[in-house]
Amino acid sequence: MIERKRSFLYLGTITSVLYFSEGLPFGIVKDFVPMYLRFKHVDLTSIGLLNIVAFAWTFKFLWSPLIDELGTYRRWIATAVAAITLALAGMVVAQSLGPLFYGLVALLAIASATQDMAVDAFTIRATPQKMLGPVNSIRVMAYRIALMVPGVLGIVASKFGWPHAFGTAAVVGAVVFALALTLPDDRGQASRDRPNFIASLQHWLLRPKSGLLLAIAFTYRLGEMAIVAMIKPYWVDRGYSAAEIGTITSIVGVIVSIAAAIVGGALVARFGLYRSLIGVGVMQAVSNIGYAVVATISAGRWAIYVAAVLENIGYGLGTTVFLAFLMSLCDRDRAATEYALLSAAFALTGNIMASASGAIAQHAGYPVYFWLTVLLGLPALLILPYVRDVIPEAPAEAATAT
Repeated sequence: MIERKRSFLYLGTITSVLYFSEGLPFGIVKDFVPMYLRFKHVDLTSIGLLNIVAFAWTFKFLWSPLIDELGTYRRWIATAVAAITLALAGMVVAQSLGPLFYGLVALLAIASATQDMAVDAFTIRATPQKMLGPVNSIRVMAYRIALMVPGVLGIVASKFGWPHAFGTAAVVGAVVFALALTLPDDRGQASRDRPNFIASLQHWLLRPKSGLLLAIAFTYRLGEMAIVAMIKPYWVDRGYSAAEIGTITSIVGVIVSIAAAIVGGALVARFGLYRSLIGVGVMQAVSNIGYAVVATISAGRWAIYVAAVLENIGYGLGTTVFLAFLMSLCDRDRAATEYALLSAAFALTGNIMASASGAIAQHAGYPVYFWLTVLLGLPALLILPYVRDVIPEAPAEAATAT
């Protein structure tokens, strides 16, 4: 019993550190850098185009065979974290917003995507079957907590300046790097069979109504992904400080989204996947209406706070239910490959929309853009009734593993 507790404590500690390290660079690229650029008076079109670097997370499966075939997972993790740390340290001095700064952002995204794959592979091999549930719970919480870091960095930037904020993130990366060096080279007997993505995709497309199911994968989260890209610049343009933006949109927002994600898992368990997809899809659209109304009538501080809370409720609910939907569509024998491909599908449309978001908001204005994000949530809701008969009902444990 003592050995079991010690083993779980060890795994739990490793999982916390590694998945916190996964969430850190993602939050910086998606939240902190756009806020920083807007404070530096970078135009919205350029901020939106910066989301192109997020395609690293979309297409990371293309170099996943290298991680399985070459070296150990510990070396991949340590190398990726070292690159993340160097990129953040470089941002301390690359304040001119020239090619060097944007190159560092791209390096941060690519290293982060590589780290994600290595960490996932390491955790799967290191975790015994009986500990999958508890370790997965720790994993989700650690990643969500990491998404609060951009808010903390906003407070640091407000009090001490932007270089100190990037430097703080680099110090955190250096600590994770030191811990990564202590990981065991426990790779196990890795399979030498490389995943055949084309064959798996062809197999998936042969299922009934695969085209409609794929359309839902492309569009269900599109409105939410679109609004997230412009939330930080909108707050900046309304005149709020980095500290206030970080506190409300990141720290408070992430706490609300974690609670909503837990509720989303309970909804799937109680009402089933199809009804949850419909109900939460409506809630996602409604949650975007908050920012649309606030931007249209130029509402005051407390109205914007309410809009932020509503948007994070929609984000948390949508994440849980949608990932349960994706998991339910994967065959057991091809789950890893099919899930990677389906994840790439929804990330692709989200990144395209996020990349165009700045140009649309700059030329049409925030009110028009935010109302557009509401409309983007409707196509999936219109398609869902046509695929009700082919949507499997996900078990509760799948629904809560987000």
